[in-house]
Amino acid sequence: MRSKAPRRYTGPVLVPWVYDLGLWLFTLAIDIFFREVYPRGAWKIPKRGPVIIVAAPHANQFVDSLLLMRIFKSHANRRISFLIAEKSMREPYIGPLAAAMGALPVVRAMDQVKPGIGQIYLPNPDDAPTTVRAKGVDFHSSQFMIGGSIVLPKTGDDAPEQQQIAEIIRQDELRIKKPFESAKAGHPLSSTLRTGISYKLAPHIDQSEMFEAVYDDLAHGGCIGIFPEGGSHDRPSLLPLKAGVAMIALGSLAHDPDSKLTILPCGMNYFNPNKFRSRAVIEFGNPVQVRADQIEAYKAGGSSKRDAVGSLLLTIEQALAAVTQQAPDHETLMLIQATRRLYKPLRMKLPLPLVIELNRRLLTGYTRYKNDPQVIQLKDSVAAYNRRLRALGVKDHQVEWGDIQQRSRWMILGTLVYRVMELLALCVGVLPSLALFWPVFVITKIISVRKQRKALAGSVVKLQGRDVVGTWKILVAMGLAPALYTWYTANVSIWLHYCRHDGYYAQVVPWWMNVTAYVPRSLSIWVFAPFFFGLMIAVTFAGLRMGEISVDIIKSLPPLFVALNPGSSDSLVKLRAQRQALSTRVVNAINTFGPEVFPDFEYENLYIEDMAVDGAYESELKSMPNSGASTPRHRRSRSRSSSKGPDSLRSSGMLRALTSMSKEDIVGSGSEPSSKYDGELRARHRSEIQGTSSSNGLVDE
Repeated sequence: MRSKAPRRYTGPVLVPWVYDLGLWLFTLAIDIFFREVYPRGAWKIPKRGPVIIVAAPHANQFVDSLLLMRIFKSHANRRISFLIAEKSMREPYIGPLAAAMGALPVVRAMDQVKPGIGQIYLPNPDDAPTTVRAKGVDFHSSQFMIGGSIVLPKTGDDAPEQQQIAEIIRQDELRIKKPFESAKAGHPLSSTLRTGISYKLAPHIDQSEMFEAVYDDLAHGGCIGIFPEGGSHDRPSLLPLKAGVAMIALGSLAHDPDSKLTILPCGMNYFNPNKFRSRAVIEFGNPVQVRADQIEAYKAGGSSKRDAVGSLLLTIEQALAAVTQQAPDHETLMLIQATRRLYKPLRMKLPLPLVIELNRRLLTGYTRYKNDPQVIQLKDSVAAYNRRLRALGVKDHQVEWGDIQQRSRWMILGTLVYRVMELLALCVGVLPSLALFWPVFVITKIISVRKQRKALAGSVVKLQGRDVVGTWKILVAMGLAPALYTWYTANVSIWLHYCRHDGYYAQVVPWWMNVTAYVPRSLSIWVFAPFFFGLMIAVTFAGLRMGEISVDIIKSLPPLFVALNPGSSDSLVKLRAQRQALSTRVVNAINTFGPEVFPDFEYENLYIEDMAVDGAYESELKSMPNSGASTPRHRRSRSRSSSKGPDSLRSSGMLRALTSMSKEDIVGSGSEPSSKYDGELRARHRSEIQGTSSSNGLVDE
């Protein structure tokens, strides 16, 4: 067995007990913040050996790391060291805790971006597109360096374009590695690039120390977590992947080709990641395998190294595409989600992994056939249906209240009265928690909004800065809630002591304010204080749970009012009929185009007796164009796994085989998939997948 070299890295070192204690505390907060977190395919996590976990999209800042740490610990009993932005390590509390939990700091060029002096322009964009000239600036100044990047202004919602400096020719001329895409005719920046445009500069960063630290950790069988997009964002699609993840993998294998390194893709799929009590599906894909010729090409350097890095990065991108749902814009994502709801029967409740898989496959089909006349007409009809839903103030799953044959006015009225009474009772139960802990809610909101604005102002890729909101809600609540519990406990304990010694104010206040009326004198204050602290926690949890149910009830009331209103009830009936007709059109369109997109579309059943999908994405050395350090934005082709196993999950009735899921992904992911189910598990699984109405009929899954 190959001996391991002694550790040389002197940076942050993972402290096991700090890691486990911190993860336990954060797990409590995550369980409160999220309604459900579903780890799909977690059985694919290796129990031993070096692992690079490649996660995307990075949509929830520090929460992404915490969820992966929790899953790795619970399913494989392993700890992860994440690469973290060096500026985050300078944050109070976050930096020291991240260092003790094994985080490795990375100095990012994007964090060092500064406005450039003067202007730049392209003197001959047609014949010499990589030549850049200066206006009022000296390219020999210290701001400009080979390997640094020139960043153009942002246009619309698109990320600003940047290109690396390949050569500084003279004080007013340099050459970039790749032509600016913004120079093409029709682009908003095309004309100004020819005459003169403002710009920003990102320096070249020496990452050799960071690479050595990562190689050392992997050489000792560690787990390294990487978000290859380079930073968190709130876009509906992935940012171009940075080359660092491919360089780390190839560099590690170049040091030790027999290390059996595993590159594991992971999709971070959220339902409203910035909102309290939201849901998430964390999906692990098939591992990426690196070929020996790629390792040799990486060692050779030069263009061969570029080919090795680029081809592996392309394979990683394809592997991530198989576990994420990527839409070109928010409007398309909303269209796909509406289509998925129309595709399933009205009362069918789908498991979260199946929702993600349906969205992913619908996106694949829509991207391919979006210009087909049938698809264009269907898109317009779905948009019109959504507008009618918004006009009536109801959700798609609530149009069933327009079924006048099954739901009479008396039934609707009875349901409304019952839910209003239930809501009033729950509000009474929520009041104590709300009265005691409103400072936590208010301060958490204020700080998270401030952090959102700060992140948005300092970023060129964020749309609204929602990726930081969930993180700061959790962090602030974790610090503020215990402090508030302690303050309440201290004050009540002091008041109890004062009342027991017959203080003046204890005699003049109403009897119900005298704590001795509730606490016997035989109970020591030192026993009372921890009991009261625990009581505060219990009141918080009870209030949060009752508040969650109350919000669900409030969301369920609009269709009842609409159905009872003589002026709008007919509209709800017509809307339900419109949905039925539109649902049929959606199913017909999917049945028409589905077999052309997915070869396995002919399967009929959602439930499959034995379906263990395994395999890997085998990378292949390719000649790559001389591009920058990130993947091309439009290189989004999907690759199929080298596995020859089944690749679809089948449905009965209207839901045909538009999904690719294994049985362990739906039932559980804590162990390797087995070949058979026991009878009880099979029956429960079938009932869950084939769909049932929600127990209270309030929440659209």
